[in-house]
Parts: sequence; structure tokens; C-alpha cells
Amino acid sequence: MKKTGNRFDIRHKETLMLFLREYFELFFPELVEKIQFETAEFLDKELIALFEEAGEKIPGLSEKDQQRITDALILIGILIADKAEQILIHWEQQTEKEKDFEKRMFHCFCGIHFKFRKPVFPVAMFTDSAKWRIPVKDTYRLDLFGYPVCEFSYRLIKLKHIPAEEFEKKIPENPLAAAYLPLTGYPKKERPVIKAKALNGIAKVPQGPRRSVLYSLIDQSLQLNPEEEKTFRELIQKNPMFQEVKMLQSIEEVGMEKGMEIGVEKGIGIGVEKGIGIGVEKGIGIGLEKTAVNLLLSRLLNKEQISEITGLDREKLDELEKRLKTD
Repeated sequence: MKKTGNRFDIRHKETLMLFLREYFELFFPELVEKIQFETAEFLDKELIALFEEAGEKIPGLSEKDQQRITDALILIGILIADKAEQILIHWEQQTEKEKDFEKRMFHCFCGIHFKFRKPVFPVAMFTDSAKWRIPVKDTYRLDLFGYPVCEFSYRLIKLKHIPAEEFEKKIPENPLAAAYLPLTGYPKKERPVIKAKALNGIAKVPQGPRRSVLYSLIDQSLQLNPEEEKTFRELIQKNPMFQEVKMLQSIEEVGMEKGMEIGVEKGIGIGVEKGIGIGVEKGIGIGLEKTAVNLLLSRLLNKEQISEITGLDREKLDELEKRLKTD
């Protein structure tokens, strides 16, 4: 229900699109075996139409809210009493508390259910860094003179209230636990090591758009100050546990993964698979030589590793290194 150009919000939506099964394995494991993930269809355009087209406005919703759109609406198959049915997953990602949020979720539920006439599973995930003293309500109740009219509930996920240790245990089986690790609860002094652990947790994901999105989400979720960045760099340089993080960090810094990231971002509007193809082409096309030069300057990788990343042979790397010395 929100329009935003915030890259952080976009990363979360991309992550959901590429890791829908892993998302349910992390937060709703009891439903995983019932959901047919291969049938998932994102209905963003239909949802925009629901809240913006004339005649489709929700009664009682302000004009401002009418113009906002939800983060994701997914049509998906599910087994109910061993019978294949279709449901809608209404998913919201929130970066801050909002007054009467439970009422907004109820309004969305009413509009979506009326439009599509299917069961709706509403989920809201709060990614803000605050520790709430007064929690956001996950239930909205309507009554009249003490008589109950209706009661609505949604699934509320508050990442900062989940201990980091809980997600660390799940990382070996689910890379999404690593991507969300920076948003969980831990002492402030552990920020550099949490980032290292998070990146280490996605190292086994094959290089490509899926890993790129997870990397970008981690990087934007936990932005270190200069002192913390120094600690982080020392950690990945000296601790053997984080050797693969050093490789990931080098690739991201020179933009190899960012080319793939562009593809996934475009994929939201034109189809994820097509977007991935565009992204990879752009990632390669931005200049392998420039990539190799940046890697040589970083001194984090040897020429054999740089050759593996860029596809340039040893002779070409020697030529680039010689050129650097003469410039």
C-alpha cells in the first residue's frame, strides 16, 4: 500500500519474489508442504488497479491511502483438506510504525477479498531498527454498543524482536536467514561481525541474481560507520571463517553483481526471467577490463581468482597491471 523509490523496499520485494519458498520455510514452516510454490503469480498490476481505478475505492479510506499500493499480492495454489485451492497472499513490508496500521491492513483485506473473491493470507513484516515498547496491533475489531461486529487478524513479523541467534542456527539450511540477520536483535557492538556472518551465510548461493539480491539487501540493511567498516575489513581479512566474504565483497565493489541486480529490479515490471537476462548482459557489458583493474587495485584477490571472475586471461591481466604501474 505504499509507493516508494526506496531501494531498500525494492530489495525486500525482489527477495520475496526470488525466495518465496524460503520465506515461508523461515516464517511459516507449517504451511510449506501445503503450498504449491511453482504456481505463484504476482498480481501487482491488478492490485494497483484495485486501489486507483475509479469505482474501486474502499469506502472510508482517505484519498491519500487510496493512492498508495501494497507491496505484493500473490495468487498461489494450496492444499486445503487435500484439495487443491487458490489463495492470495497479501504481503506488506514496513520500515516504521504507523498509526492505525491494523485498520489499514483490514481495509486492504476487504478490498482484495471483494475484488478477487478468494481467501486472503495477510502478512506484514516490519524491518525498522526500533525495539518497540508499545507493539503494533495485529488485530482489528469492530463493535457497536458492545456488540461484536467482526474481528480481523494478520500475521505480524517484527524482525528486530527476533534474537540473531535464532536466525544464525537456520542459515545452513536457508540463505534468507542470513539476509535478514542484520535486521534481527543483537548488541550494537556486534554490527561488524553480524554483517560478516550474514555475507558468509549467502556465500554458497551460486553467483547470479539470487545472490546479488541477497547481497544488496544485507549491504543496505547494515551500513557501517567508518570505524565499524575498519573492524569489518580486518575481520574478513584475518579470520579464515570469512574468506569467502572477501571474495563476495570484491565482486560487489566493482559492480559485477550490480549488473545482475539491475536485471532483477527491471524484472518486477517486465518479468523476472527477462530482467535477469538484461541484468547479466549489462553486468558483463559495463567493462570487464575496468572490473579487472579495480580488482587488481584492491589487492584482495590473486590473478587466478580475478581471471575466474572476469574471464580475462593471465596475459591480459599482466598487460593491465603493467599499464597501472606506468599511469
